[in-house]
Amino acid sequence: MSNRAVLFDFDGVIADTENVHVAAWQRTFGVMGWVESDEICARASEIDDRDFVREVFDRRKIDGDVEGWVARKQVLTREILADSPRLYPGVARLVDRLATRVRLGIVTTTWRSNVEIVLRASKLADSFEFVIAKEDVRNPKPDPEGYRMAVDRLGLPLSEVIALEDSPTGLEAARSAGLKTIAIGHRRPTGEWVGGSPFLANFSQLDRVLPLLDLME
Repeated sequence: MSNRAVLFDFDGVIADTENVHVAAWQRTFGVMGWVESDEICARASEIDDRDFVREVFDRRKIDGDVEGWVARKQVLTREILADSPRLYPGVARLVDRLATRVRLGIVTTTWRSNVEIVLRASKLADSFEFVIAKEDVRNPKPDPEGYRMAVDRLGLPLSEVIALEDSPTGLEAARSAGLKTIAIGHRRPTGEWVGGSPFLANFSQLDRVLPLLDLME
C-alpha cells in the first residue's frame, strides 16, 4: 500500500543546523569562561539539550541550572537561525512535490520556535500539517512518544506512514512507534546507525527519493 503521510525530523533532515547548535552552545559556555570543542557540542545535535547540559555538568563535577542554561542557549539559537536559516539541498523541491500528494508533518526534538523560524523564511510553513516539537512531549527521542502523537493526529494506519530520520535515536523512536523509516545521510555516510532502514545520501535526485517513499506516479 502506498504511503499517505511522510513525517520529517527537522535538524539534520530538513535544516542544516548542526553548526548553529555548536556555535550557540560554545557562546553559552563562553559566558562562564568555558571552552568546549566542536566535537563535544555536536553531541547536542543527537540528544536532548537538557541531557547534553547534564553530561557537561557531570564531566565538570558541578550542579548547575540546567533549564537556565538551555534557555540561554535557545535565545542564541533563534538569533542565528533568523539571521541564516539553511535548508539542505533538495528539501524545498521535495516538500513542494510531496505537499500535493501526501500529508506532511514534523516530529523533532528541537524547540518549535526554531522550526517556525526556518519554515517561515523558506516559505514551507504551509506545507506541513503539524509540528510536534520538544515542548509537546515529556520524553524526547529515542522514546516514541512524539511519533505516536503524530500517528494519532494523522488518524492513519501505521502501514501508510513513513518517517525520515538522520540519527540512530530518531530511527529508534520511529521504529518503536511501529513506523517504516528511511535514514537520511546528508553529511553522514551510511553505517551501523542506519540499522535495517533504506539509506538516502541526500534529496538531490527526486527519481531516487520517490521510489523509496513509495510515491512513484
